[in-house]
Amino acid sequence: MEVNGRPMGKFFKLKNGQWLKVVFSYVSSNKSNIWYMSIVIGNTKRQCNDCFCKTEKSPKILFGKCTGRKAGLEPFIIALKELKNLEKTVHNCEIQIIGASDRLKNVYKWLMRYGYKIKNIQNFNRDIEILYKAV
Repeated sequence: MEVNGRPMGKFFKLKNGQWLKVVFSYVSSNKSNIWYMSIVIGNTKRQCNDCFCKTEKSPKILFGKCTGRKAGLEPFIIALKELKNLEKTVHNCEIQIIGASDRLKNVYKWLMRYGYKIKNIQNFNRDIEILYKAV
């Protein structure tokens, strides 16, 4: 398996003052081509970056933690626009949405209307639920 290039990240300032970071990364192997989409909401850009750059056991990691209680649906709408833009530009691959908090996972189940499906995978010795779509 090989990571092609650096992950592409984009920051968005939310109306409540928090930051949303949407990251796309591409992994290819001889069996599959996968685009991963991860999102994180933090009070600062630094907090968002720490979530992606720190190790699994770091206290700064936000994986699975809810930080955007005041954000409402705004992050979902922004992430959905970015996701639709990605779908228009990529072909013959799978898009997987990972790294969302439990609260956002419930919101992202609305993506099933857009053809996404749910599957469970094992990551860092724990089962996580992801949404995926073949494009």
